[in-house]
Amino acid sequence: LHDRRRDLAVAFPDPVVADAAAFRRWVRRACVDDGKPLLVGVAPASSRLAVAPTRATGGLNLVGYLNRESSLGDVARRFASGLADAGVPVAPIGYERTASPRVPGAGSLPQRVEYATTLAVVNADQFPALRMDHPELFDATQRMIGYWFWELEHIPQPMRSAVDLVDEIWAGSRFVTGAFAAVARVPVHHVPIPVPRPVSSDRERASFPPLADVGDRLVFGVVLDHFSVTARKNPIGAIRAFTQAFRPDEGPVLVIKTMNGDHRWPQHQEVVAAANGRPDIRVWDAHLARADHMAFIRSLDALVSLHRSEGLGLHLAEAMWLGTPVIATRYSGNLDFMDDACSILVDAGMVHVEGGEGVYPAEAMWADPDIDQAAAAMRRLVDDEHGRRSLAQAALARMEAQPVAEMAARVAALIDQRVAS
Repeated sequence: LHDRRRDLAVAFPDPVVADAAAFRRWVRRACVDDGKPLLVGVAPASSRLAVAPTRATGGLNLVGYLNRESSLGDVARRFASGLADAGVPVAPIGYERTASPRVPGAGSLPQRVEYATTLAVVNADQFPALRMDHPELFDATQRMIGYWFWELEHIPQPMRSAVDLVDEIWAGSRFVTGAFAAVARVPVHHVPIPVPRPVSSDRERASFPPLADVGDRLVFGVVLDHFSVTARKNPIGAIRAFTQAFRPDEGPVLVIKTMNGDHRWPQHQEVVAAANGRPDIRVWDAHLARADHMAFIRSLDALVSLHRSEGLGLHLAEAMWLGTPVIATRYSGNLDFMDDACSILVDAGMVHVEGGEGVYPAEAMWADPDIDQAAAAMRRLVDDEHGRRSLAQAALARMEAQPVAEMAARVAALIDQRVAS
């Protein structure tokens, strides 16, 4: 029920641990009283934000998962750093409605609304929860900016209603910018945030269980979180391409590195079944510390992402930083930083969504990558060691060429423009 219902996902982000008691109360009440509203017993926000009597116009409140280990939390922290470099005063406000773990050693934040402008790095589907948790933030804000990611060109109705809660939308890729611009009645700006060089631990390839015995065999890898919708990440497409490209005894290995398979075990078992018991295809479900996860990607000879769609594709950019060649679908947010000069892009047609797990509507469209082309790309990388090195060098050069200063200046200009208005 929780997986199918967007309203329950907003109200109880972590029904297994943090929100378990509140979710059980809702379930018990919903079972005996169908006449109750859809959301019953939603836990209130842990604390209200302090609000300055007079809000200044020379900076902004930055709201996000600032003390949490998540991709959106990382984006919010990069905003804080970039705004500081651009000389924009910031009042940081940590949003706590998330199941993501806390950043080790993270300190407390002022949690005070100081400015008339707010930039909230909280996705559209969670904006109603932010409004419910912190109405004082919305009451005190003259201009609310939502920094949003999304994975499809189609914006579903519940997310469109979140547009009414903001005065402006910023998006981190051209793909997401276009998706929201097609339905929003407020200004939508493309505001990319540079992807920093990831920090890798010093773990060696053989220290990872599925790589312990591979020696110098060429290893392709797929990485995904089952919580990010398995069908969208499309690991089975990568398995199909690999089995088409290589016999079991040819040498290359494919590792499908997943996480949260215990929470999405039907989807995980489908991936295991697709491997069909081949010893050269290893499915490994494990949680790794971020630095170790980067070391795992660095240990691969190529990262494969035959994704259906990506809002940005952060893991692909990180692989490029780490010198790991990337094979990826020629579609969606990853095209902001990937082209034929620095990666191998696989053409795709468009099909209706299947396996959207209640997150993505069936009437929406996403990519259907060409498996024959992907198999040929894998074969080409195996046969061309010089090509792999050249691709890795071009990818690193592309990431090093990100216009960091220009992006910070654009953010500062947009803030000044909106404050002045």
